Amino acid sequence: MVFSFGEYELDEERFELRGSGAKVPVQPKVLDVIFYLVRNRERVVLKRELLDAVWADVVVSEASVSRVIMEARKAIGDELQQVLVTVRGRGFRFAGEVVERERASTPRATIPAVDASFVDRVALTSAVEARLEEAFAGRGSLVWLSGEAGIGKTRTADEIARRARARGATVLVAHAHEKPDAPPFWLWTQIFRAYTSVHGGPATQQLGESIAPLMVGEPALSSSAEFSAFDALTQFLVAAARKQPLLLVLDDVHWADQGSLRLLQFFARDIRGSAILIVGTYRDTALTGDEHARVLGGLLRESASLSIPLRGLTLDEIPRFVEVTSGSPPSPAFAKALLERTGGNPLYLHQILKTDWAERALTETAHELASSMDLQQGLIESISRHVDAVSEGAREMLNVAAVLGREFELAKLALVSGLGQQDLLDRLDEAARARVLIKSKDGTYRFAHMLVREVLYKKMSSADRAARHCLVAEKLLAHYSDSIDPHVAELAHHFSRALPGGDPARTIELSIRAARQETALGSHRAAARHWEQAAQAFTLVRGDDARRVQVQLGLAQSRLRAGQDAGAREAFLDAVILARTFTRPDALAEAALGFASLAGDAATQRRAILDEARSALAAGSGDDVARLKARVEAVLAGAPDA
Repeated sequence: MVFSFGEYELDEERFELRGSGAKVPVQPKVLDVIFYLVRNRERVVLKRELLDAVWADVVVSEASVSRVIMEARKAIGDELQQVLVTVRGRGFRFAGEVVERERASTPRATIPAVDASFVDRVALTSAVEARLEEAFAGRGSLVWLSGEAGIGKTRTADEIARRARARGATVLVAHAHEKPDAPPFWLWTQIFRAYTSVHGGPATQQLGESIAPLMVGEPALSSSAEFSAFDALTQFLVAAARKQPLLLVLDDVHWADQGSLRLLQFFARDIRGSAILIVGTYRDTALTGDEHARVLGGLLRESASLSIPLRGLTLDEIPRFVEVTSGSPPSPAFAKALLERTGGNPLYLHQILKTDWAERALTETAHELASSMDLQQGLIESISRHVDAVSEGAREMLNVAAVLGREFELAKLALVSGLGQQDLLDRLDEAARARVLIKSKDGTYRFAHMLVREVLYKKMSSADRAARHCLVAEKLLAHYSDSIDPHVAELAHHFSRALPGGDPARTIELSIRAARQETALGSHRAAARHWEQAAQAFTLVRGDDARRVQVQLGLAQSRLRAGQDAGAREAFLDAVILARTFTRPDALAEAALGFASLAGDAATQRRAILDEARSALAAGSGDDVARLKARVEAVLAGAPDA
């Protein structure tokens, strides 16, 4: 269906907005909202209804609705809010006059299958196309697609199947089942059923009788009877391929039962002179047991076998992926952030692009990317399944590592985990084989995807996280002993994360030291973070009023130097309040001068605070006070604050 209003059109089939015939670039969630309001234009749509309909898979605030509504109005040129009307206290209504018409259909055969997860897999496509060409010429072979969950194995197999069908091949697809109680020879049961549904007849019925003992899993089936059944199915499919080329897609072979694997090994040896291509997919991080590894290893060593490990999209490929998926190209900074978090995994990229964090980064060009995000439940479950592939002991070790950070040293993990060296190395090796961790050349380890670390960390309860940070902080402090200067930032981080159950006094001390170190290095954003840690810790202690004021002033000055004007303005005002409360005229003057240095429309407020500082300094004496008085007087007189 196409909805027309004014010079705009909404095309349901293409999921796009057009203005004067040209496609209007717009975010998917914004387009979802426009479609929903147009379809329900006969009534007022409540805010809560809109949240449930458009953001069903992620929790967002009503502020997100307002922001998307604003973007929707921009997209349809409704700055005066006459089409997309806000009904105060209730919701929104689409007030434009809409004409509906059916979209002219396009023959299906002419529409190419497009999926963002297949973006830029050019080399892979070329390699598989060559094998498909050989199979059509009567030289059958196997192609193995391997990689972690979500990397695009099934999508690639689907693309191969699409191309094979377009060339006239019969495509038979089977999926191994995750549950161990799946019927025996389950892959081949599906292949037989798929062939029967397309090409029935007496020969197929006769084959069914020959292989029936396999499919029902007869316990007393002898080796010779199994061989005969294997041979019957093999010869049948080879003969069928003489009439019409065959493509067999075997998905998730890492879960296949032993019988299916034995039959695959038997069948693979007889396809080299046939018009048959087998495409198998498997997770190389989830092979269960030695027998699976042995059989698959044998198949991979077959001379006619081609093995293609799929890896994540690169930094050059991600912008195209994002544009195809969302309709908008990402900034270089956002593309880099996506690669860092996902490792280029297409499934993780798809899911992360649905988050409010991603949509803001795509729509607000000046938006500063946050260091964390609200993760979708689907994304959490996907990553949790990835981590669940390792043993319970390795998962516990990964939880400890997640507290240490994205990257960590073996010595520190050994210190805080309490594990013996051999036990720890075994668990690290297991996590590395599952590609949860990556070992660097310098001996450090890091999480393969930042998202894996974030999910592990966020799945812990707040109390558990704080307790783990407290343990790490105390062990590292004891380990560094009297040489803590190079490590104060790390220690301050862990002590602050251990609050409120940790040691606030120690947090304040370490955070102030870390903030001063970062200021000396010119790292003012990092300094501001440490001042924030100290300020937060001060909410848990009494007394030490002078240092409390200095911490707030340090935070304001670091934000000012970092160019964070809004945050600096707020922090300077808080410093004014604290200096006034605890009678600190020097700090009051510093806060007043800092606040006055910020551009804005609060001239009256700036002057009032400077007058207050001048009065507070009047009774003071000494060189420092004299210098402050001079600076305040200069600013009040209109001179720049030197």
